[in-house]
Amino acid sequence: MKKGNLLIVDDEPILLETLKYNLSDLAEKIFLAINGKMALEIIKRESIQCILCDINMPVMNGVELVKNIRALGLETPLIFYTGHGNHDLMLEAVKYGAFDFINKPALDHIEEVVERGLQVGRGDHQESKSDFMSEYRKLLASQ
Repeated sequence: MKKGNLLIVDDEPILLETLKYNLSDLAEKIFLAINGKMALEIIKRESIQCILCDINMPVMNGVELVKNIRALGLETPLIFYTGHGNHDLMLEAVKYGAFDFINKPALDHIEEVVERGLQVGRGDHQESKSDFMSEYRKLLASQ
């Protein structure tokens, strides 16, 4: 079975390499980018089925990245992680179609969430949002 390609975006090189190592069994290829601008260039030239992205980065943050990806007409699942708990940024990311959120530094259940994102990106099954994302969608709808 084809695994699909994963793009990991973070401005911390050590975390990028750690995530690549830990998730290497889940993806066909793993691409790395240190900011949203670099990620966008990779997305334009490679077939990416899922994106794992820090929400707070210099140059282009995760929310700007998801806006640019959607402007290209792509529905690639984006999984955001953050250690800052910036609810305004998270709500904005949900508005533009974030697939899920994971909290740093623990990154609990990251393998499970990335596998679901890759499955959706490959078209293997319907998108299933986590309970966490459902709560954010309700919050967004009430504003």
